[in-house]
Amino acid sequence: MKATISSLFALLLFSPLWSKSSKAIILEHMAPTHWYIGFQDPSVEIIIHAKEAGSFQFSLAPYAGASLIKSEAGTHPDIAYLTLQFSSETPAGWLQISGKNKQGQVMSIPFELKSRRSRAEQAPGLNQSDVQYLIFPDRFANGNPNNDHAPVRHAEKADRSALRARHGGDLEGIIQHLDYLQALGVTALWLNPVQESDQEGESFHGYGLTNHYRIDPRFGGDAAYAKLCQDMRQRGMKMVMDIIPNHPGSSHWMYENPDQGWFNFQDSFVQSNFRAHANHDPYADPSEKLLNNSGAFVRTMPDYNQNNPHIARYFKQLYLWWVEVANLSGYRIDTYPFVDQDYMNELCATLMEEYPNLSIYGETWVYNAAEQASYCQSRVQGYEKNTMPGVTDFALCWAMIEAANKPTNWHEGLSRVYMTLSQDFLYQQAHAHCTFVDNHDMARIWSVVHEDLDAWKRAMGLLLTSRGIPCVYYGTEILMPGAEGQGDAYYRFDFPGGWNSDSLNKFDAADRSPLEQEAFLWLQNLMRFRSQNSLFESGQFHQFSAKDNVYANAWTQSNRAMLNLFSGSPETHWVDFKRYQNICQGFNQWRNLQTGETGTLEQGLNLDAGKTVHLELLP
Repeated sequence: MKATISSLFALLLFSPLWSKSSKAIILEHMAPTHWYIGFQDPSVEIIIHAKEAGSFQFSLAPYAGASLIKSEAGTHPDIAYLTLQFSSETPAGWLQISGKNKQGQVMSIPFELKSRRSRAEQAPGLNQSDVQYLIFPDRFANGNPNNDHAPVRHAEKADRSALRARHGGDLEGIIQHLDYLQALGVTALWLNPVQESDQEGESFHGYGLTNHYRIDPRFGGDAAYAKLCQDMRQRGMKMVMDIIPNHPGSSHWMYENPDQGWFNFQDSFVQSNFRAHANHDPYADPSEKLLNNSGAFVRTMPDYNQNNPHIARYFKQLYLWWVEVANLSGYRIDTYPFVDQDYMNELCATLMEEYPNLSIYGETWVYNAAEQASYCQSRVQGYEKNTMPGVTDFALCWAMIEAANKPTNWHEGLSRVYMTLSQDFLYQQAHAHCTFVDNHDMARIWSVVHEDLDAWKRAMGLLLTSRGIPCVYYGTEILMPGAEGQGDAYYRFDFPGGWNSDSLNKFDAADRSPLEQEAFLWLQNLMRFRSQNSLFESGQFHQFSAKDNVYANAWTQSNRAMLNLFSGSPETHWVDFKRYQNICQGFNQWRNLQTGETGTLEQGLNLDAGKTVHLELLP
């Protein structure tokens, strides 16, 4: 990451601006806080929030190639919109915007222009050899206790005894454990939201943002995020940002000072019906779709109106800005089905035009492949216009969980994985999906499989060997529990050892139980094999229907191959490799990735009841 990125975090950009004049007006907020030269759209709209901003006349001091082409007052007296335009020759530097009203009050607004990265300097996107690791920042590790009570408007005491309070985890804690994560086989991090979430209650989860352009100071602020991204880039690791175009927190300055049309149902509370099906239901009454797309998530999460031109532009600029600031590799888009779908297609198209390698996948909490295909790049008639490359693959998640928990027959257990993947013809880019078996909103897989290690290995083995970009939830490698039915806070326990006061440090093998260490080494071996093999990046994925309750998938690439066998049977079965002869052709031996055991393909092998075997095929 370039050193110039650090200038983002200059205090000037995030603090009120004022001159020494007694008639000067404080600039409360400015969005964006700076901008970049070189985008296909040569202009930027700046939202100004200051007392009586709408009454000001604004001007731009002479600057080569830059002009103020529009100044518009909002319907809210404290909001104004300024549109700047740049030529192809406009240099990087500082612009000076001035404002004055009839009362003689003035505003002085410095605005920085930076040069975009070249295509060669942009971070690579994710591919199928990547292994993501999802971290809930407040619950992973507290690397700097001094920021636990960083000054915010709604101060909240860090209290680890309260499940819904902040616990003090931060970005420095992640930085301090990058060695651990790399050794585990992690190549990319998806962090739950890290921007400012200065809400009055339950701000720990981060999904009620109050400033999109600022990293929460309780996570260490802007400088800590810059350092984390830079350290990751130096290690060849990739960063995925969690973004929320659907809603802010109710304490966001935009909701507290809303211009007309910024929010749906702005003058009353109307809750979403959470019926994502309405977006593609041919029989749905229009009211069903309206409530899904325009209703508020909860009272503290009002719904943005992306049909408002200022909001539409705000988010396009915001997400271009963060890619440049942090050199991101990808975006995970929260609550994707609840946002206006036409707008999201525009947004994703803009991002992909500017950053062709950027990975984008949206949260689509639905229950089958056809529903998922209606949100991403699709082969389904009527949805060919979709521009988002991938989704969070819930359809495959439910199938993998069933495969871990149910006996296999013609259509259940492992057969459901086979049938779900067989529907990939619906997608243009099934390989772009984020795959998972649990996350911050779901019961943890160790609890879901009732703490059965064979079932856990079956679920994790399917995850780490199927198509898509797998994501492992923090703590899964040490069998962290999180039972369903007790609320989402139970899926977000602290990682043991992330706090200096912890009696056990599960980052250290010495403090893991024998069972935890077995699971850790098993998962580490599989994660590292995937992340270190071009087989998954450019190879071909195959699967075989369950026979004798044994399901198989495989990867092939020229003279390399991997065969994975999953037993959903209560009995031991003899595996005859002749069934997989198209995969095994040209190979004579196999090596068990977990045990190192070897054997010949002519001999076959015994697959014990309920077990999972991962085989690298050898000449």
